[in-house]
Amino acid sequence: MKTIGKYVYCIMDGGGTSQSFGKIGLENSEVYTIFHKDLSAVVSKITFKEMSPDVDSIITHQKVVENSRSIGTTLPVRFGIMFKTDEGVKQLLVKSYNDFRSKMNKLHGKEEFGIKVIIEKEGMEKIKGSVTQNSKEVKKMKKEISKSGEGASYFIKMRMDESIKNETLRKIDDLTSQIHNELSSTVSDSAILKSDLSEIVLNTAYLIDKNDITKFIESVEKIKTQYKKHGLIIHQSGPWAPYSFC
Repeated sequence: MKTIGKYVYCIMDGGGTSQSFGKIGLENSEVYTIFHKDLSAVVSKITFKEMSPDVDSIITHQKVVENSRSIGTTLPVRFGIMFKTDEGVKQLLVKSYNDFRSKMNKLHGKEEFGIKVIIEKEGMEKIKGSVTQNSKEVKKMKKEISKSGEGASYFIKMRMDESIKNETLRKIDDLTSQIHNELSSTVSDSAILKSDLSEIVLNTAYLIDKNDITKFIESVEKIKTQYKKHGLIIHQSGPWAPYSFC
């Protein structure tokens, strides 16, 4: 016999009455709210089990969160959180009320945008070429190679290649820091996220007041043009639920 649990999608601003969002949840379940004071947990009844983060389930989870966001300020809950009973969910609201309320106030009227700075092979070669051409240290070692014998020049070249590699990485770090600092100066909050791919040299999230979104997008477009000459690709995404700031 299957045990039914209560799956939590998000916490939503507003309470007082229970709401139903229809059968939009996991396992085609009806999504409804459980409230405490002026906060509500958005939940549905599904089989109580360890959740598998497959693509369809994650998309369904996100769709429920987005549905809640269309109603009011929403705190997303990470995928896979379940309780055995409605009372268990209510206790979550009771115990974490102050924390949820504080975050809700911070996130009210704001959206999350993501920025990824990507460097492909061509861009890497572009920065490496610039370093090779302009580095005083590299120029010095090139002169040493021209004046050295075959044995000595081999080891100098090894040092030079290592120097070029390190200076290239420092240059990329300097450029991405400049981008992050420029964007951070115009937003409410920011977060540097983990990058799973080596081509993504900066992965960030920005919390932006809805009134400032146009200004932020204009800044991103300016940065795209400004840093394209360095071989960097800027990818913008959003608006999203504020997953990075909950």
